[in-house]
Amino acid sequence: MAVDAWRKRAENPTSPEHGSSLAADSMEGLSVENPIWYSMCISSEHLDFAIDAMRATSTMYPTAYMTVARTAFVAAVNAVWMLAPSARQERRERALKLRADDLRVQVTSFRDMKIPDGKPQEARADLLDQLRERQASLQSVAKSLSMTEDVTKIRFNQTKAIDWVAEHMHGVDDDLLIGATQSVWRSGSAAAHAQYHFGIMRVDRNETVRDAGGGSVVRLRGDLDSDVGPALAAAAMTLSEAFRLYDLRRVSHDRT
Repeated sequence: MAVDAWRKRAENPTSPEHGSSLAADSMEGLSVENPIWYSMCISSEHLDFAIDAMRATSTMYPTAYMTVARTAFVAAVNAVWMLAPSARQERRERALKLRADDLRVQVTSFRDMKIPDGKPQEARADLLDQLRERQASLQSVAKSLSMTEDVTKIRFNQTKAIDWVAEHMHGVDDDLLIGATQSVWRSGSAAAHAQYHFGIMRVDRNETVRDAGGGSVVRLRGDLDSDVGPALAAAAMTLSEAFRLYDLRRVSHDRT
């Protein structure tokens, strides 16, 4: 099974070959391969977990699998988004944008967190200094790539990345598959964020039970055909493309 093979690869990583495109993508201060491989490992882990949980429990939970599938899908998308551009400059820029967004989120998180005075405050200050030093180093990398953005303000747009990857995989004119991919992303996000409309939109598929007081209760059930299946399939399809591109770029094609 593909998911088993992906998980075994994640457990036994191999570095890109010397002279390969992927090895050449990284530069001082910026790894391109590391965030790609990390995303692929996260995606394969979540796919593997979903399948293991289904086998172990024989239970189709209403929203939990959608949350896991969402992470698998997003991680695979991000790997493809970084791998797919034909130009090295663009691959480097995308890796840098993801790194910049990650650092920005860390700074915001630790800066706004409520903690006691004293040593915890000192530890936070030290950590924030380290993160800002990394941002300054990344700004130097951005300058060497002729990028003019302030790395402390770069925000990664996940929805746009998903749309781009959908067009890359299915073609810009395949409205059905692109729309289906967008639907998987939005449904997974609604389930993961416990948004009420995820359940309300599925009322017609669920069992309504009348109670003694004259009211009714709607039972939300997991749906393999309409929700979980497509969500896991989209993640697996995208991860398959990530591994295809990764294997294409990780080997040296110069055999002379």
